[in-house]
Amino acid sequence: MAPNYCEYVRAAYKNPEQPDFSFIRRAFHNRPYDPLIRKLRDFAAVEDLGECEDDVCFGYLLKGQNALWRLELSMVGPFAIFVRLSNHVRTTDFIGATLGEVSGFELKIVDKLKSYGIRLLTPKDLMQSVELSLYNTPRNKTCLYQALFSDRAELPWHTDHDDTGVGIDLSQNLQTTSAF
Repeated sequence: MAPNYCEYVRAAYKNPEQPDFSFIRRAFHNRPYDPLIRKLRDFAAVEDLGECEDDVCFGYLLKGQNALWRLELSMVGPFAIFVRLSNHVRTTDFIGATLGEVSGFELKIVDKLKSYGIRLLTPKDLMQSVELSLYNTPRNKTCLYQALFSDRAELPWHTDHDDTGVGIDLSQNLQTTSAF
């Protein structure tokens, strides 16, 4: 059964017209994902990306033998984004609840996230509209990604109209810690 994302958004922000962002301070104080991150460090190099002004998530880089992944853990509820990184990441590189082709390393991460009750979201999930007024995103354009992870007016992925499919443009964002 899919979670009711709006319940989590309402509980965290309290008022969609004038959101209360105090949950961010509580999350940084309580560090709810620290036990999970300690477990992930048993089989992955995990780098904390620190905080960004517009984020409502904890961001991490996971380093495998020959690859890099980004893991974002929402402060709003038990939700995560787990994505393979490269110069041009497609939506098929988002590792979600329905596992396509995944490596053994990715499966370990997914299993550990599930064991902590964390739901992995896909770009399709993240595009769901949410009624919420944020600073950087117009109210009529707010989607689940902005409510659960980061208030960026532009989503960190875009749609290609050629045969490469849907992807995320990482060419400019790999130098920063605030975007995929």
